Amino acid sequence: MGISFVFTPIYSIGNLVGRIVAAAVMIVSGVVLPDEIIDTVGLLTMVTLLLILLNMAKKVTWGIVTICWALIMIKIGLLMLGK
Repeated sequence: MGISFVFTPIYSIGNLVGRIVAAAVMIVSGVVLPDEIIDTVGLLTMVTLLLILLNMAKKVTWGIVTICWALIMIKIGLLMLGK
């Protein structure tokens, strides 16, 4: 079975994404990307999207943590006032 069952779908998705990006580049600029870089463009696009998603998730997480700390501080303040 080996490890190829993990990498084959990633390669296939990267190839598909690369072809989509290549088609978009051709529509916008008229330049045809050679087949040698289609896979590289696709995999790099996937990594870029993953990093963007992780960065957004990081910001959301910090927002939630900040809100939770603010709520805890409000609760402590109310306890200090005897409410």
